[in-house]
Amino acid sequence: MDWIWNVLWPVLGVLAGFAAGWGTKRSLNRREESRALNELITYLHQKRTLAPIDPQPSAAGPMEARHRSAVLDLRENLMETLARLTPGSSATAVLMRMSAAGNRYLRDAAEDPERYQFALMELRQNLDEDLRILTDGRRDVRYLSPGEAPERRPGGRGRTPPSSSGGTTRPKRTPGVRQ
Repeated sequence: MDWIWNVLWPVLGVLAGFAAGWGTKRSLNRREESRALNELITYLHQKRTLAPIDPQPSAAGPMEARHRSAVLDLRENLMETLARLTPGSSATAVLMRMSAAGNRYLRDAAEDPERYQFALMELRQNLDEDLRILTDGRRDVRYLSPGEAPERRPGGRGRTPPSSSGGTTRPKRTPGVRQ
């Protein structure tokens, strides 16, 4: 009966190693998914197109085209995030609804361009509801309201103030100094 222990211990070791590897892989996948969702939420939070406004009928023009382009970009970002999710993730259905809301905005804005602001606020409301669902019950994904990031102030960190002529300033060449 000693031979059973000689077989059982290696088998238990293999099973324990497999379980540890599987648990680690699952943890890494979950962390990557949370990172992707947080990046998407931050992206939507900073999207000025989704800032709350009082919608009014207005003639289609450059702003409508700008918002349409921003929604196309938003949809592309949603698809990239979907590709980073683990198969069978509960977030997949929510992201698909968000993408459908973007499609609905594009369709509504194309049908009636003068009411694009109303469609945009409906899109914002749908995205906000879906973001709340997405972050509910996930301790590692935090909610941020779409389009409500504070505006950046000119002259903030990492930016050089523009010159009085509106262009960027460059250092003047000094005689005798090689540049």
